[in-house]
Amino acid sequence: MEKIFGIDKYKFYLSNVTTSIIYNNENIKDKIINELHKSDFFVIDTKIFDLNIYVKDYLKNFGFDMKLVPFYNLKDILTKRFSDLTFEMQMFVKTIAYICSAKVTIVFDDILTFLNHNQKMLVLKYIKDNNITFINFTSDIDEVLFAKYLIVLSKEGVIIEGITKSVLKEERILKHNGFNLPFVVDLSYQLKDYRLIDQEYYSVEKLVSDLWK
Repeated sequence: MEKIFGIDKYKFYLSNVTTSIIYNNENIKDKIINELHKSDFFVIDTKIFDLNIYVKDYLKNFGFDMKLVPFYNLKDILTKRFSDLTFEMQMFVKTIAYICSAKVTIVFDDILTFLNHNQKMLVLKYIKDNNITFINFTSDIDEVLFAKYLIVLSKEGVIIEGITKSVLKEERILKHNGFNLPFVVDLSYQLKDYRLIDQEYYSVEKLVSDLWK
């Protein structure tokens, strides 16, 4: 597997797949992000710079393809200033501006947490359609379902890592280290125990659809 980055004892060997990293220590996340080679990674954080800039100008500064305006439902906010937007919308605009500049790999620094479900789906669709690899540091356990590969960190280092669905089966290890399962996974485990379903689910939509059949 290709070595993407490593620091001290926290060594990560990631294949070219979408990857989530959940953590319970902010210093670890900051240390890893600071080690990334900025020429190889785009890192999105939660900072908004010039709030007086118009959304249209902000996007153009990043070389945003304005043909994507309908895809992202941006028409009504193009002539607004950032200061006129909700924080959620500010983060959405900043995120899509950055990902449209990304060429290979992008790192989300707990950014998707600030977006609503529809915004997340639009961001992830663009990433998938454009073959962009993303690493998602997150404090929201439900977001790990967006990724194929999962690394769980604590202050001692890597707790467990592997294919996301396999890691989520290690419920005892996760809960021992203070992590719950994603809501739909936990619910499907409980329903399976009551023999109401016969498999695990990783999508709320799929679970609801099958329950209604």
